[in-house]
Amino acid sequence: MLIILKSLSLPVILVSTVEFAIIFNMAIPYYMGVKLPFIASIVIGTIQLGATIDYAILMTTKYLEARKKMDKKSSVKYALDGSVSSIIVSALCFFGATFGVGIYSKLEMISSLCILIARGAIISMIVVIFVLPALLIIFDKLICKTTLGMKGRKKYE
Repeated sequence: MLIILKSLSLPVILVSTVEFAIIFNMAIPYYMGVKLPFIASIVIGTIQLGATIDYAILMTTKYLEARKKMDKKSSVKYALDGSVSSIIVSALCFFGATFGVGIYSKLEMISSLCILIARGAIISMIVVIFVLPALLIIFDKLICKTTLGMKGRKKYE
């Protein structure tokens, strides 16, 4: 991400956003008192991060594209308009595939992991659609300063 986005700050912001979604997902069974297989946190962390970071990258690339021409709020609106439908379709497909296996499977470990993955897809979708845009606006100055080709964006604020 560092090389593709040409930014020092964006990889940290994107991974932090998805990690927040993973922690939120893992907190639900903890607070409900549900026991999970010992490998659940490793498996969920890896799969949820790998599968849902794409949502954040899609939105961020659209934001960067727009930010070269517009102010930060208009750029975020453009990024949302251009990526929300793709994010929702992808997350719902991911949810549907894993939720079905989670409900159908008789093996407790497979069932609990699939339910966690399914819930994680929905949580990540919500976080990327609602939290990431706010972070892009909040950290706009930092993003512009630490991303190649974004110097001088101040005039659009």
